[in-house]
Amino acid sequence: MIDELMTEDEAAELLAPHRAALASFLLTGWADWIKLVEQNPILATVRNTTRANIVYDRVTELAEAYFDGEGITTTRSKQFLAVTLADGRLILRFKKFTGRSMRTSGIPTAQRLEIEAQQVELDGMAVTHLTVGYLPDDLGVELDLTAVVCSFNGRPLWSIDLDAAETGSVVPVKSRKPVGPTVRSTRPAAREDEAEGQ
Repeated sequence: MIDELMTEDEAAELLAPHRAALASFLLTGWADWIKLVEQNPILATVRNTTRANIVYDRVTELAEAYFDGEGITTTRSKQFLAVTLADGRLILRFKKFTGRSMRTSGIPTAQRLEIEAQQVELDGMAVTHLTVGYLPDDLGVELDLTAVVCSFNGRPLWSIDLDAAETGSVVPVKSRKPVGPTVRSTRPAAREDEAEGQ
């Protein structure tokens, strides 16, 4: 099955007209998340899964509107958005990467396992599943990485960088200080004479 997958060069050529848009979905989704946190600082304390769901909803909303406008098939099953290109030979999904290895996480459903093993066929034709993903920095303030990845059995075979420098028309997310409540100690400060006596 691995020899039937679309190559990096084939995918890069097919995705070339959409690279700036793919990057902008991720960057805009993330920037919108940061704006939400600025407006509601308590959101800075939510779980990573909650944050990923909010970003995912925005990213897929943008992707669905763009690809529908381009006449490219998008399908939604529950909240899972799939974009189908090249007469069904290529399907894009959107995810948060778990680390620089560009792996993703999730519940190991039959569908997820088939996608990760690239075992999906439509009418006898091999389908290549690609992940359009992002990786937040350690503080959750900026994006460290945006890329399109072809994985096989959970390991990336190849990737296409969606770095703003390569696409040329995407404005990077601005660096911002972490937003959240100010933390202060409730313990009284030590007096100088006590500190010297120790």
